[in-house]
Amino acid sequence: MPGKKKNFSQPGLTIVEMLIAMFIFILVMVGSVYLLSQIYKRYGFAMEQGMSVNETQRAIKVIVEEIRRARQADSGAYSIASADGFSFVYYSNIDDDNATERVHYYLDGETIKKGIAEPSGTPPAYPAGDQSVSVIAQHIQNTADEPLFFYYNSDYPQDEVSNPLTVPVAQVNQIRLVKVDIFFNLDPYRSPDNVRLESYVEMRNLKDNW
Repeated sequence: MPGKKKNFSQPGLTIVEMLIAMFIFILVMVGSVYLLSQIYKRYGFAMEQGMSVNETQRAIKVIVEEIRRARQADSGAYSIASADGFSFVYYSNIDDDNATERVHYYLDGETIKKGIAEPSGTPPAYPAGDQSVSVIAQHIQNTADEPLFFYYNSDYPQDEVSNPLTVPVAQVNQIRLVKVDIFFNLDPYRSPDNVRLESYVEMRNLKDNW
């Protein structure tokens, strides 16, 4: 008897199975694209945050160096004009010329600004307000309970009861040390939390035996 041929037909995918496979493929692709986009956004934000922090650190370095060089005004006024939690006015030769500028650092919203006034006339006198104002740092998140400036007298750090001095400082001639305390965040509605940058600076021309 002749042998019978067996028909081994391989079943193909049905339309329903193809649609399900396509749906799963599209779902995986969409998920992958979304995940990659989120990673890119987070990485990009982290890079931008880091660059902004570096810029703020450079700003602090400039502030500290200028405060360190505080000196008597050309008008004969004391080195420090006023000292508050969010505003500091002092005299310093910030551009290495023959004149001593009045420098005004203050917080305006989320921006640290720098006002400058030049002396003029004989005898030298300073204008009532700032002659020029520039932006030093942005995205500052200091609150009313987190001052930008702290001030200390010659008894610090032995005396931590009287220090930091109460602001506004009534007797500015007591100030020997200034702390610049900045809370920075490029976007406070996104992680990470605020970055705190702080630096202490001693005014070398006001130094005494302490």
